[in-house]
Amino acid sequence: MPSTIYESVKNFFFPERSDLNYSRRETPVEGLAHAYELIFKLANQIEVHAAGAPYPHIRQTLHGIANQKFDSAKKLQTLTEKLGEKPRLAVGEPKTGKNHWERLNLDLQDQIALDDFLFTLELKSEETPEIAKMIRELRSSQRSHRQILLDLVAIADPQATQT
Repeated sequence: MPSTIYESVKNFFFPERSDLNYSRRETPVEGLAHAYELIFKLANQIEVHAAGAPYPHIRQTLHGIANQKFDSAKKLQTLTEKLGEKPRLAVGEPKTGKNHWERLNLDLQDQIALDDFLFTLELKSEETPEIAKMIRELRSSQRSHRQILLDLVAIADPQATQT
């Protein structure tokens, strides 16, 4: 019984990221295309979650993060196409949670996965200065999103009335 509770808690706070196997990317350009997909998908997810936020200031903060991610995705798309790779649009429905806190936690976990991916991609792309520079700028712009989401999860009220 204790292992079942332990596994439930572990899976809730640290969900599996099996579909985000970053080591498969062969070239930095393919990695950029995948980064575009991840950022665009996370921006859509945060935008959907913002619509259901129980408080206006949280809704506004999430919309701001989503807009910054959409801007980053657009820059990545332009660079990727310039380098000869056609990025795919992310498909599928955004992840949903039972309440506001759970949705914020999903956003935070996906942001952490994105940060890990961008770090790995930056290490792999050091041979291509233009790509490495873009990834450094991208990582820098994404850094604040992780902290904002972490702060929102910390103050979120799981029992708040959903809109």
